[in-house]
Amino acid sequence: MTTGQAESRAGGAARATFGVVLLIVWAILTILWVYDAIHALIDGEPGPAIGAVAALLLMSLLAGMEGLEVAVIDRWGHLYPDRSMSDLAAWLAARQLFVALIVTANTMLAERKSIAVPFSSTEITSPAGLKIFNLVWVGLTVLWFMQILPKHMAATNADRYLKVTRAALFPVVRFVQIIGISWPAEKTAKAVQNLLNWHPEPTLEKAPSRNAVSLTAGWAALTPEHAAPAQRTPENPTTLPTGN
Repeated sequence: MTTGQAESRAGGAARATFGVVLLIVWAILTILWVYDAIHALIDGEPGPAIGAVAALLLMSLLAGMEGLEVAVIDRWGHLYPDRSMSDLAAWLAARQLFVALIVTANTMLAERKSIAVPFSSTEITSPAGLKIFNLVWVGLTVLWFMQILPKHMAATNADRYLKVTRAALFPVVRFVQIIGISWPAEKTAKAVQNLLNWHPEPTLEKAPSRNAVSLTAGWAALTPEHAAPAQRTPENPTTLPTGN
């Protein structure tokens, strides 16, 4: 075994160990978070339970939107062959609203005034402890299950992802796009771009690279055995559910 291989194995083992520790910590925090909501509900205080359900529903919406970004970027030309890249940019800007709002809302909904510890009368009431609890639990939950997971699933099979989510999510994004929530950011981007002379660099035309990387190929390679399907021929767009 070479030195490089030994270092690679050691690095992989350390990474896996740290990942397992994080997963255990997250599982413990999740048990506490769910138990506290149920405990409060039994005691006649429905607020934490209602907040927990609302937070989980918003997280599910966020997961759908995060994967949708990857799928739409990959299949835009097949879904809308007559639309321009400017249309895609406007769609992506509108979709981004859900990331900003949902992450902020989840942080507030998941926050508790206290956390009951199972099988004891102890409660976590320290303001600093509760903020750390909320930051770690919401951060890891959103990162792992509402961002990385759906992006990988969409990259692995964009057509199937669109079949499952397009009918429900496209009209919502379209509504946000129509009312112009992202308009100030679009105009700000244009102004800053002009102020800084921030324009694409001219490049010489060159032959396509065999190793060209795409967004979907990158996310699909999160599990290497699923990397290949991301490069498969797209399905006929007429077989996908309709949406705006």
